[in-house]
Amino acid sequence: MSENPSLVGKEISGCEILNKVAEGGMGAVYKARHKALNRIVCVKILSPALANDKKAVELFLTEARAIAELDHPNIVNVYNVGKEKGYYFIVMSFIEGQTLSMMLKKNKILPIGLVLDLFEGVLLGLDAAHAKGIIHRDIKPSNILINPQGQPKVVDFGIAKKVDKEKGSTKTTELAGTAYFIAPEQALGKDLDTRADLYSIGASLYYVLTGQFPYNGKNTIDIIQKHINDPVPNPAKIRSDMPGWLSLAVQKLMSKNPDERFQTAKETYQYFKKMRAEDQLRVKMGNSGRAIDLGEEGPLRIIKEEKVTTDSIKKQRAQEAAARPTTSSSRLPLIPQLDAAAPAPVRKEQKTAPGQMLEATDVKPVNVFVPAKPSRPVRFASENKMANGLRTLGRLAVFVPIFMAFAGGIAYLFYSLGKICSVHVNPDAGLLSNLVMPFLATQYEPNQLLMTGLSAAALALIFASSAIRAYARSTTLLLVLALVAYMAGLFTPEVPFMELSSVSQFIFTPEYYLCYLVFAMAWALGLCWTLNRTAAQGVLAASLVALSMVLAFLSAHLTIAPDSHSLLIKLIFYVALFCALLCAYYLAARSEKDSILLPFVLLFAGVFGIWAYSVSGLAGTANRTLSALTQTIVVKSSKEAQSNAKVEKLVGLDSRRQVFAHFDKTNELTNMPDDEATAFLERQVNQVAPGVFTDETRPLFISFLLNYYRGGDNKMKLSVWDYALSFPVKNFNRNAQENNAYFFLLTLLYAFGTVSCAGTIFFSEEL
Repeated sequence: MSENPSLVGKEISGCEILNKVAEGGMGAVYKARHKALNRIVCVKILSPALANDKKAVELFLTEARAIAELDHPNIVNVYNVGKEKGYYFIVMSFIEGQTLSMMLKKNKILPIGLVLDLFEGVLLGLDAAHAKGIIHRDIKPSNILINPQGQPKVVDFGIAKKVDKEKGSTKTTELAGTAYFIAPEQALGKDLDTRADLYSIGASLYYVLTGQFPYNGKNTIDIIQKHINDPVPNPAKIRSDMPGWLSLAVQKLMSKNPDERFQTAKETYQYFKKMRAEDQLRVKMGNSGRAIDLGEEGPLRIIKEEKVTTDSIKKQRAQEAAARPTTSSSRLPLIPQLDAAAPAPVRKEQKTAPGQMLEATDVKPVNVFVPAKPSRPVRFASENKMANGLRTLGRLAVFVPIFMAFAGGIAYLFYSLGKICSVHVNPDAGLLSNLVMPFLATQYEPNQLLMTGLSAAALALIFASSAIRAYARSTTLLLVLALVAYMAGLFTPEVPFMELSSVSQFIFTPEYYLCYLVFAMAWALGLCWTLNRTAAQGVLAASLVALSMVLAFLSAHLTIAPDSHSLLIKLIFYVALFCALLCAYYLAARSEKDSILLPFVLLFAGVFGIWAYSVSGLAGTANRTLSALTQTIVVKSSKEAQSNAKVEKLVGLDSRRQVFAHFDKTNELTNMPDDEATAFLERQVNQVAPGVFTDETRPLFISFLLNYYRGGDNKMKLSVWDYALSFPVKNFNRNAQENNAYFFLLTLLYAFGTVSCAGTIFFSEEL
């Protein structure tokens, strides 16, 4: 929920707050209209919870002072700063566009030229900041904003520091920055200079060019340790089309020793410009021996392929020309069976003396096959085809429009039901819980019972329609259509029904992988439930099973790698593959006794297993973090726990974590109200792990800890897995507010259902 919902519509520093744009660790960012200047601006407001924290206020105002000293096209501008109505605020220029990390999510691989263009602008902005003695200390793709003109702007100077002019460095005793992009000296709390930002530039370049972080680990500390100790990775091993000089430049920027890096942002910028100019020169000199490898090999490879293709075509034509006499004479052995005349003279007589053909007995077979005998069947067949065609058109004209109206009505009915039930959605609950919770609520919304009854009647009609042969193969699609429409209303109630304005921007991006997964599974299930499948349908169904498995892995779209070190996770992965292979084999190898249930179960088991494998890294990381927290957080035992001390010693429970894992309701949080228990754990987390969690992740981990201290280790792990399995869908729901993904999927299902219905009618001999 919004921390300050009342701010929308209020006025701060002459700016009318329009809506919230984002929320971070220290406060929220709002879009506002500056009344005096009559322009759209950005107002950043410090969280009221931190208004009395002197350190937080100082950090917040540091950003304003840092940016106010800068005037550069690649750095966001500050117009005003101060305190009004109890709120600390910064008024900045509002920039339409997206962050570099958002751009990378939409386009998994960015062209190298575009990446270099963007980072050259960032380097120019950093050079201006460094010239003023300002170190950003948190350079990362999410702090690089790209405006509609493609110009990068560095934002979020919230933890920036001024360099000591005499020493040329700044000293900090606190850990600041983002673990994936932090410089080793910054992580160690050493003296910093502007070269720390250059390390972050190198790490950000590595991530944007390859789509992978330079270092991954079990937790934040593990990642930071790798930045300090592990060798610098080579990005060219992941992205083969990267120029050699760029790979070396990234590794130079990420050198552990600041003296071995580029020394200034300007030096880095000039090096990039120089090497790109040399690359362009090599491309222009592509015919010489010094051309770039890719530039030379590409055309040469194509030329070789063309030569081979031309030669093969010539050979094929020569073979065809040589084979023509043989091919034409191959029909002649049929004639001697009726007459003993030699084939060769017949061919010559047909060419040189056509009149002799009247005397040849070879003409008799021709007279046998050419009389008016076939004329009747031909006319009869054409009449039958015409009659069948008219009947098929009549069925299409009747059944297809009815199906389209029925499917459209179902989609709108279930969307309306979901929209009514959306008030029951809990952001912290799992997917299944949110789907069912509206029907288990203590109080229903107006018209909820009516819409539920109508939806139940619609489901009955869907199953009843399967008795009609024209709709028999569309039952599965109609059920999936109803579910997707319900989820569209439930999770995106603000989006109008069938809003498709943003579809064209996202249709080829990873954000739609889940749409394609549902579509592929619906198609595959339709074929699974088709008895007496043809060979082509079996191969298609097997291909859709394989596609569903791939899309199930890609749909998670997580930067955290799967937890492949766990034996259980490996077992789940191999079982999922086995289920998928068995399902594909069963569908491709038709049998006379087809089963509907078996391929259905195998497909779902395979997809769920791959889905669980893809999110296992998220669950494993969360569980390891919680394990460290529960061994550090101090929770006092109750009298019941003290009375069980002897039992604990007998079973060898020495650690505090083991006590609470095996003995429920034995600590001070057992009977404490939820809000007090949450506040208690929040204080503990802030004490033992300051700055580790954001405003978004802190409540989540506190809820996990509360499950642990009230229900034990298993309950906590189950809640973590519930969150991990639901996270890709939650992320999908959040993005669906802007990319209209649900309605894109509805359109796919609706169109395919219509085509399936028409195909069933068209290819059926009898309905």
